[in-house]
Amino acid sequence: MTGRPARRRNVALAYWVDVADVTYEELGEEVTKTARAHGFHDIEPDRSRVGKWIKYSEQPRRPLPALIAETLTRLCHRPRPLTPADLGLHSPPGTGPTGSWKAEAVVAAIIDTARSDAVTDETGPSTARMLTGSELISAVQPWLHLPDEPLPSPIRPGRLGMNDVQNIMATTDAFRGLDSAHGGGLSRRAVVGQLHDVTLLATHGRTSDNVGRALFVAIADLASVAGWMNHDVGRHSEAQHYFLLGLQAAKQAGRDGAGIAGHLLNCLSRQANHLGRAEDALDLVQAAQYGTRKHPPGQLRAFLSTLEARCHAVLGHLPEAERALGTADDALTADHGEPVPSWAAWFDEAEYHVTAGVCESIAATHDPRRAVRAIELITTGTAQRPAERVRSRAFDHIALARAQVQADQLEAADHTTATALDLLGRVTSTRVTDRLRELDTELAASSATATAETRDRIRTALT
Repeated sequence: MTGRPARRRNVALAYWVDVADVTYEELGEEVTKTARAHGFHDIEPDRSRVGKWIKYSEQPRRPLPALIAETLTRLCHRPRPLTPADLGLHSPPGTGPTGSWKAEAVVAAIIDTARSDAVTDETGPSTARMLTGSELISAVQPWLHLPDEPLPSPIRPGRLGMNDVQNIMATTDAFRGLDSAHGGGLSRRAVVGQLHDVTLLATHGRTSDNVGRALFVAIADLASVAGWMNHDVGRHSEAQHYFLLGLQAAKQAGRDGAGIAGHLLNCLSRQANHLGRAEDALDLVQAAQYGTRKHPPGQLRAFLSTLEARCHAVLGHLPEAERALGTADDALTADHGEPVPSWAAWFDEAEYHVTAGVCESIAATHDPRRAVRAIELITTGTAQRPAERVRSRAFDHIALARAQVQADQLEAADHTTATALDLLGRVTSTRVTDRLRELDTELAASSATATAETRDRIRTALT
């Protein structure tokens, strides 16, 4: 008779518990304290549960692996944070960030994720899991309510100054420019490697607390670019993971990180919108608006309001969409010309007009007369778009062609689509091809000759 396979003891976890010199019951109590410090009041492992982790290698669910690692790092007085992997606990990449928002745990999670991603075979299917609904919103909530904490003492020799941070930010800007011009496919691995090396610097000595905070802003910004490049090439689970890790890095910067945190929630919201999860997208952008409510009017408030308008339009909340666009217009008008962070520079007059036009195009599904106004707004934005923003220009022309189809301007849509296809040949972006497929679906509703020719061109390009 074949019996059940014997479950092996978790030797790694048992070792670190021995080093900590605590009983199973004491470890459970310490993990409970750590969990409550991070806002998890329903996590209370007892002696029996801890025994199962060790004796039978039972794998606790997220966020417990990260909380156990943080607890044992503290109890063992370790200079380097322990990771779940050090303890023989599973922490699959892409299932969400570490359960801990402490600086040491965030740094360890980013380093481990980037190192793993750099050697992952891109041809295989993703094993990551997307967070959606209440699970996703719960993952971002700690940014809103956890108190700011002092940065930990460095554990490695070194001397990091503000000039070093500015150089890191300049490199990130260069990657952002490459992404806008060519798509995320060509530079994704390079950005992941840069993120790994820059995050390591958070463990080094620094000249002041301000430098440490600025470094975490730079890490968060770099994580946003890594996430966006993953999103652009269709690695959506990995993208979400980087955005969430970036949000945790932004939290370490205190007040200085509020702006980049709002941008990361904007990225998460735009990703959810692209994937057809408009309710998630609206919840995320509203969380960003609440968390950045003390920021003065300007770019950040404007681009969050236009994104809110788009979410409302998709959900059929047309009065709310118009109100949000009005808020965005007011924010731009009230802008006092303060320096714009590079992560917000993408939002300009062109982006505002195109997004407003897309909202009108969505509204035209309820009232076809609004398609003409959509064409006017998108055309205005397209004319304002900088030439080097190739991917954005491709999106602009696809949005314009869709509005022209709605207005039954099929010959114009044919010419606009031809321009979009020319731009598609210059970027690597699955997001652009996703939008082209949507245009093809909308063209299928017409039997006109011009429409058939346009669809042939689209299918050829996609093939």
